[in-house]
This record gives sequence, structure tokens and C-alpha cells, in this order.
Amino acid sequence: MDADGPDATKSWDRPPSDIALPELFERWLPGAFAATGQRAPAGTPLLRVSVSGAGGGAWELALDGSQLRVAPPGREPPDIWIRLAVADLRVALGAADPDLPPMVSADWSARHLLTVNPNDVDLVRQISGRMLLEIEGRRRRRFALDIGFGKTGVSAGRPRTTVRLDAPTFEGLRSGAIPPMQPLLDGRIKIEGDRALAMQLMLLVGSRLNRR
Repeated sequence: MDADGPDATKSWDRPPSDIALPELFERWLPGAFAATGQRAPAGTPLLRVSVSGAGGGAWELALDGSQLRVAPPGREPPDIWIRLAVADLRVALGAADPDLPPMVSADWSARHLLTVNPNDVDLVRQISGRMLLEIEGRRRRRFALDIGFGKTGVSAGRPRTTVRLDAPTFEGLRSGAIPPMQPLLDGRIKIEGDRALAMQLMLLVGSRLNRR
């Protein structure tokens, strides 16, 4: 990628779905954040990402002014801890999976995710707990995202709440064809455990995915 060429911003829209994970976390994401030209708000949470499976690993990401610093996990607990499998991360990056729906729309850019504003920081600081999101695909394939917020969430031995939905429901929500509250009311989104935590995290994830 040529970060200095006339089409530099286009090169940072999204990483290749088959990118090596050390390359993704240690080079691509810091470069993509720098390309946004923004400065992170004060108090932006420290994020740890643990990716299980062949080629996986663990990284801590900290926004410091105009830089995204990446390091191995430290002894101090992070503010947010995301856990997922390599195969699920690949799908989140845009890799095709015959048994799962696309996780993001064709026009989605990583810059939407990397844009942080003070409202995001304030909202995250109000969330505490650990949740598992499962999207049920075909042939028993499931996309699973395990995420903990705050001291309670990152230290919890298991998720406090689980949110499950099927692929058609997820696709409808992602595309906007299904109103956000409808599948909650008709039971297509199933919540086990702490419903208040689930609602907080679903609102946060929805705001990030839909940001343009």
C-alpha cells in the first residue's frame, strides 16, 4: 500500500480479508488510523483483541493523539476485551463464508470504525459487563463475538448475557430492511441473561456499523 499516493485514502478503506493478523494489527490499523487525520479524544479506552485459532494472537490497541499504538497484552486489564476466532475475524473483514451472511455492507469502510468521537467514549464508559453475540448460519456454523467492557466485564469468567439471531435477521438489520426494535419484539433476537447490558451493547454496535 502506498500511503503517499493520490489514492492513499482508498487504500485504507478495508484490509484484505486474508491479511496476516500481525500485519493487520501492527501495521495496517495504525496506518489506517493515521490516514483519517483525526486526534483521538482524551480517555479513549484501551482495547485488547484476542484471536483464537491458527494464525491468531493477542494485541492491545491504544489511541494516543494522532497515533494508534499496538503492543502485546500487558499486566493491567484493558477497558474493553474482544475475543473471537480467526475464521470469524476473517468474515468480519469481508471474507466470504458460504454459511454466514456478510458482516458489513459492500460500501463499509474501516475508517467508519476508526473514527472516534467523545460521545463514543462517554457511552463506552457507561457499559460494564461481558456479552456473547452469536449469529446462526447454515450447517451449524455460528459467528461468535465475545466482548467485555469495564473491570467487571474483562474480569468475568464467562459472558453475563448472550444475544442470538439468525442470518436473515442479521442481514435485515444490517441493510436497514428490518427496524431495529422489531426482531426484539417478535422474538427473532433471543436474549439470555442481562437484557439491559444486551441493549446497551446492541445500540453501540449498531451505531458503529451504521456510521457513514
